[in-house]
Amino acid sequence: MENFVEDLVTITVDGRQIRAPKGSLLWEVCRSHGIDVPIFCYHTKLGPVGACRTCLVELQGAKGPITACTTPVAEGMVVRTRSPIAEKAQRGIFEFLLANHPLDCPICDRGGECPLQDQTFAFGPGTSRYVEPKRHHVKPIALGPTIALDRERCVLCWRCVRFCADVAEDKSIILLDRGDHTVVGTYQDQPYVSNFSGNVIELCPVGALTSRKQRFNYRPWELQNRPSVCPHCPMGCNINVSVRKNDEVIRFLSRDNPEVDDSWLCDRGRFGFEFINSPQRLGSPLLREGNAFVESSWEDALGFIHRRIATILEEDGPDSIAGLAGPRLSNEDLFTFRRFMTDVIGSAWYDHYPRPALLASPEQRDRFRSLDRTLASISDLDRARTILLLGADPSTRAPVLELRIRKAVNQHGARLVVLSDGDVALNAKAAAAVPIATVGLAQAVRALAGNRDMAEKYFTEGPVVVIYDDSRWSAGELEEVTGLIEGVRGRCEVCTLPLLDACNSMGARDLGLHIDSKTGLAERIGAGRSPFRALLLLGTDPSEPGRRWTRPPGLELLVVQELFMTPAAAQADVVLPAASFAEKSGTFTNLERRIQSLVPAVPPPGIARPDWEILVDLSQYFEHRLDYTSAERVWDDIARSVPAYGNVAFQDLGPWGVRPGALQPV
Repeated sequence: MENFVEDLVTITVDGRQIRAPKGSLLWEVCRSHGIDVPIFCYHTKLGPVGACRTCLVELQGAKGPITACTTPVAEGMVVRTRSPIAEKAQRGIFEFLLANHPLDCPICDRGGECPLQDQTFAFGPGTSRYVEPKRHHVKPIALGPTIALDRERCVLCWRCVRFCADVAEDKSIILLDRGDHTVVGTYQDQPYVSNFSGNVIELCPVGALTSRKQRFNYRPWELQNRPSVCPHCPMGCNINVSVRKNDEVIRFLSRDNPEVDDSWLCDRGRFGFEFINSPQRLGSPLLREGNAFVESSWEDALGFIHRRIATILEEDGPDSIAGLAGPRLSNEDLFTFRRFMTDVIGSAWYDHYPRPALLASPEQRDRFRSLDRTLASISDLDRARTILLLGADPSTRAPVLELRIRKAVNQHGARLVVLSDGDVALNAKAAAAVPIATVGLAQAVRALAGNRDMAEKYFTEGPVVVIYDDSRWSAGELEEVTGLIEGVRGRCEVCTLPLLDACNSMGARDLGLHIDSKTGLAERIGAGRSPFRALLLLGTDPSEPGRRWTRPPGLELLVVQELFMTPAAAQADVVLPAASFAEKSGTFTNLERRIQSLVPAVPPPGIARPDWEILVDLSQYFEHRLDYTSAERVWDDIARSVPAYGNVAFQDLGPWGVRPGALQPV
């Protein structure tokens, strides 16, 4: 506590004495104490640059106004934010910013949520003395497939340039020319193609950088933002779902969760919302009649499924029925599915897909659990001394994790070691890069474990964070990796992060959705004649990349719950329309085992329903009935049944989720 007190200084702002951490930025201190100072170029995730000068304040003893966003606080500072000197300086800067800025707010995509608009009203001049014609540019300029640029509106805040240079490090957007001819653009007009291009839309404080998908498509005051979690990868980035008229998703925005996404979104997460409102969504149950489907009521569809399953159960028993669920479903969907298979049907043949085939072997599952006991948090990357990528490429599987690794290296001094079989985007940041294409992962890991120089250089000071991709491990590779981690643990602190397949792959593992077999269920139903008479597919299509799954001979009943008419659904006897993540309550568990809640943003199409609710209604036709009445009640059962989830109440998840601890196997 004494050290903490020594790091505090006392300053005076507008007559108020304030205690603040020594060296913190004056603007941040003012904001944290409710003192409003205009700001434009500064962004908390980008750091100070002092390019726009709107945050000018008066500092006692200084020769002129200073920028609050670049000035660290020091003992005894006396600052005035609303003195005549400060107000005159602020008004002058806003007048300069508006000199060539078009006053087209009624048609600008930023109109209504524009920081320049808001701060001009609060701090700028009421009138302009500038009567000369404003500068004009060709508009819009297509910077790339996602971003359009209106140079007339750009005020050269540098936010987009700094994001590309310092965060994404792709240097795609740069400043061109000099002096009053300076403009934002790309080197030699190369297209701006990046995993993270959409972030510059939110960073841009005016309407200069806009989405080509959404340009002139909405007005901000038409929209309501509803908090949710991105469904496109295991990272679990937080988003706001912007909804118009309560039933149309217009866009995804980032929702800052410092422990997970650091306020960034990848382009897949930002622009991957159109499926929700797609006219191709399934809206009613479909029953097969010959080679075609006919729309049905829920009662008829569920009654048909019950009659067929009841006959199969009577003739061949529960082991003739199998179920396969997708890890994009919520924990509540997956848990209800598991209970339906075990309690209602009585079958042990249930699994999730995609998932590592090795998870099926009991011995190898123990090795996975040993990795699980060292599970890191995403924020552990900020304190890591070494980050080891084992055959993992976050840029393709979980792109925002790549940004967290870059931040750890650039801002916190972490050393990056990469073992990869290709051109990984992070190779350029690596202190050591070991190719594994020719020797294989197992041999490369064995060589790394036996290299004394590498061990002394990278694995003697912790924490060491190991990020691994287990989707294609062999048994030998799994053994070598766990051996390497045990060896590092003997020298220093080590923790692990798995690079999983889908948004809720961790939840599927935690809930025990895997069979005790040397091969996964997806492989069993795809090889020759079906060993089962009935199969339920929930949110998954058991196809391999580049190969469409074909319904095997001997499979008498195929029931598919889906959002769209997938190739597997097209072969089904019954297709049931399911609600997407944006249309139901529930939870996802991300790769660090953070449980985060979903909130319904829009209603599902037609009479589609959440997967868990469909299964509960179907169970009412059987002797053993599931009695869940809401997603919250399902979660209560999960929290009681899964020790790892520690009896966490649904209402305690809050806006940023909860990490309850290491896995205790189901």
